[in-house]
Amino acid sequence: MNRSKLFARQSELGLAARLAFRNLGRNRRRSLITGAAISFALFFAIILRSLQLGVYGHMVSTVVGSMSGYVQVSDTAYWPSQNLDYSLYEDQQWLERLRQDPEVASAYPRIQGFGLLSVGDRSGVAQWIGLSPEEAQSSLWQTRLASGSWESGPGSVWLGKRLAEQLQVEPGDSLVAMGQGFQGSVAGASWVLAGTLHMGNPELEKRSAIIELKDAQDFSGAYGMWSYVQITPQRREINQDPSAELGARHPLDGAHFLSWQTRMPELIQTIQADTTGGRVILFILYVVIGFGLLGTMIMLANERRREFAMQLAMGMRRGLLAGTVFIEILLLSLAGAATGILAGRIAVLILERYPLRLWGDVAAAIEQQGWEAILPPSLDWSISFTHAGIIVLIALIASAWPLRTVFKTSPVHR
Repeated sequence: MNRSKLFARQSELGLAARLAFRNLGRNRRRSLITGAAISFALFFAIILRSLQLGVYGHMVSTVVGSMSGYVQVSDTAYWPSQNLDYSLYEDQQWLERLRQDPEVASAYPRIQGFGLLSVGDRSGVAQWIGLSPEEAQSSLWQTRLASGSWESGPGSVWLGKRLAEQLQVEPGDSLVAMGQGFQGSVAGASWVLAGTLHMGNPELEKRSAIIELKDAQDFSGAYGMWSYVQITPQRREINQDPSAELGARHPLDGAHFLSWQTRMPELIQTIQADTTGGRVILFILYVVIGFGLLGTMIMLANERRREFAMQLAMGMRRGLLAGTVFIEILLLSLAGAATGILAGRIAVLILERYPLRLWGDVAAAIEQQGWEAILPPSLDWSISFTHAGIIVLIALIASAWPLRTVFKTSPVHR
């Protein structure tokens, strides 16, 4: 008996699915309007959220990814003063063990400080950073080369584009560098400009001077020492903090592991505040989308009221008719979501290749805060699928109106 009931229910479900599929093709214009409403709603939600998260990623990768590092290993007294005197002694064996950790994408030692660069009667203050040869050959720094070459000998320096323009120097020109070295010593050297760098951050381009790690140690007198070790983890989500786990697995005497969230609380606060505003905008967008879909469902129900009455008068059960309508709306929602994901993904890829650039006072204000005035999108697939699920859920909730119409419609249509 139970088998026969199960078979009957399966047959009824199959009948409802077939009827729903035929109804979609029977009135193509109505189906197109409903599907287009869902597609456009999802398209704009994907674009909005991708741009918002993309800007956050751009901020973090520009300041954190290439300069200070997602996780920084330094002497316990080094941060926040960043004093050269609180440097670490080199430990190559520890560094190799750290690099072999599957959770670590890269780990590079650095030494850095501040100095005065001079060319003739022109001068400028710069933050000099000593990079290891392995880091200089990484794709991150190779793609930042604006002019010149990374292939050069000892005593070479690479300047941010804006700093090079300020000093009016070109590759091959000589510069004089002076500053305070390790433990109060006087640092001085003559460097040859090997190239200029596009840092992706106007402020960094005004004050960055990159030299080789050994040249930096010789310049500052901090022989055999590192200011810190910059770690890039495999997972770089904003809400991820692997510093405690890495510190437990790879302890180093006199050092601690600090995440960028700990070292830059103002940046994470800015992102959190802007995220709240973005969620409010998304909520407003979803309210507008919800009422738009509800209006579409009301139109669908009113247009088909006579059709519902005729089917009920011919003996069709209300449950079967309601199931048919629900499956019809579900198919429309899934088709509209698939189209919206495809259109949104194409738009995001185009914006990633040709990011939106801000101009005028807005661009100037953003550059004063240290960010390049562009709006790159995020390529995270979860954005598309998350918002597709939300839009489909809203559409299914809005389907309550035509389902209510099915149960309220009288078989005798007047």
